[in-house]
Amino acid sequence: MFASLLSAPSERTAVQQNLPPGPSEPSVFQIARWIRAPIPFMVSSRARFGPIFTAQFPGMPPFVFVSDPAVIRDVFTGDPDDLYAGQGNRVLKSIVGEHSLLLLDGPAHLRERRLVMPPFHGERMRGYAAAMREVTSRVLDALPEGEPTPIHRTMQAITLDVILRAVFGLSEGERMTAMREALVQFVDQGTSAMGTALLFLLPADKAEAFLKFGQEPLRLGPLSLSIARLLPWNRVVQAGLVADSLLYQQIAERRAEGRPEDRADVLSLLLSARDEDGEPMTDEELRDEMMTMLIAGHETSATTLAWTIHFLLEDPEALARVVAEVDTVAGSEPLSPDHVAKLSLCDAAIKESLRLAPIIPAVARVLSRSLTLGGITLPKGACVFPCAYLAHREPQAWPEPERYDLDRFVGLKIDPATYFPFGGGARRCVGMAFATFEMKLVLAELLRSFTLTRAPGPKTVMARRGITLAPSDGVPVLAKRRVGASKRAA
Repeated sequence: MFASLLSAPSERTAVQQNLPPGPSEPSVFQIARWIRAPIPFMVSSRARFGPIFTAQFPGMPPFVFVSDPAVIRDVFTGDPDDLYAGQGNRVLKSIVGEHSLLLLDGPAHLRERRLVMPPFHGERMRGYAAAMREVTSRVLDALPEGEPTPIHRTMQAITLDVILRAVFGLSEGERMTAMREALVQFVDQGTSAMGTALLFLLPADKAEAFLKFGQEPLRLGPLSLSIARLLPWNRVVQAGLVADSLLYQQIAERRAEGRPEDRADVLSLLLSARDEDGEPMTDEELRDEMMTMLIAGHETSATTLAWTIHFLLEDPEALARVVAEVDTVAGSEPLSPDHVAKLSLCDAAIKESLRLAPIIPAVARVLSRSLTLGGITLPKGACVFPCAYLAHREPQAWPEPERYDLDRFVGLKIDPATYFPFGGGARRCVGMAFATFEMKLVLAELLRSFTLTRAPGPKTVMARRGITLAPSDGVPVLAKRRVGASKRAA
């Protein structure tokens, strides 16, 4: 999301010259608003200062929020050596690790991207379909009928198990159960109020040392004192340690098996991958990419599906159109890749949900030199923040921007400077095709199996969940199995 690199005072002073206007309140109050109430912070700043404004956060370079398509277009098409996305994502280092594709720039990023991309394209997708369908059917078969159920949790259960099977290469058993429990704990703790505060407030280059403090007993002469349990962030740290241990164990065992080329899961494909010099990925690189895929492919996909259900239940006409399409395309047959490819309204429903509720509200680029973007000159060191939440609501690009409308995405070409839920340019998410395919399949399977209604309760609003914007209540629904829709689990 945004850079946590501390600058020297003289550097910060230089950077702050020639910046667009923005909130004048002290930086500590600005970051408090950004963490606790990001939507009001962005909307009120946009209304007051226009489509380009500057926010100041303690100990960080200035953040130039942008929803102007001209500036965003120049950011996404600019030279990656001028616009460092990896440096802009340093806040994520304590979660995904320093070798993650998200944190790399320059040649290191190109090398890693070439290694990571192949498993997520072409015919590989057809191979993942069976696992996706089996996991979805199994989880949905346990969906209680007539009881309020947060659909976000159900979607999390599906997307996590898809990751464990298709990406990590696990099958049901003790190892998968242990990994599932560890990763759920890790994600829940990392997105808790404490985890979110640590994520945004700790400088990335000091976070690891800070979090390790107290994990080893303190030595006081002959005495040894353990204080880990007394630290408020200990649950976050312990969840990460357990998840890391299991990930490294999985990598080591897969290496020991040999012949990873005989398997089709993403981990095996990455174990087989070689860069231009014939070098494989290290254990640390594999761990960091697997954790990145977990966060990017599990949490974000589940949240997108929950938002999609929310918006469809708010618009019965749109819901009826999507259900009719699913019934027409697939009938009673098991959903196949060919079926999924024909679900244009399912695709539109997900895309329109991502327009109104982008899971990541903004992407970041740190300027390596002074640049003119869309006619605006910004100084070296500034962090340009193309803001999806605001750009997706600019009325010039999106008439009646608050209205949910499937037809915005049916048969139309969308300007990538006005719609970028998966990022943009050379840094667009490598797993976009995987995530889109999975979400369409899961949504179709859910809607062909159940009639859903909204459970009574307070209004759903956007709430911060770590770096993501999730539905505040998990979208509670009442599910009733459709007539003729039998359980489909294997």
